[in-house]
Amino acid sequence: MPEMNVNRIWETVMAVLLASAGGFARLLNVKDRRRMRLRRIFSELFISAFAGMMILLLARVCGLSGDWVGLVCGVGGWIGPRILDLMVNPVKKALGLDMEDDKHEIAKE
Repeated sequence: MPEMNVNRIWETVMAVLLASAGGFARLLNVKDRRRMRLRRIFSELFISAFAGMMILLLARVCGLSGDWVGLVCGVGGWIGPRILDLMVNPVKKALGLDMEDDKHEIAKE
């Protein structure tokens, strides 16, 4: 069984919490509060936490640490799904995936 690094686990938990807080702060900034349903709040928090986790992994690959990780994860949570879209394009390019194929598949559906 691999050794557990408590600092790395703590960093991961904090990054996800900061990203979720960023997403929640963006929700509080919405002008139309009538559309605030519990389901939407949970989905936004989940998306923000997922975006923060992806940003955390990217930050680790880039060699960021400490406060920088918290900063980019919080901002990633605020931006939410839009940051995921920004991350997908370079990854697809690096993997050699053709983005035109996605457009054709969506058009077929």
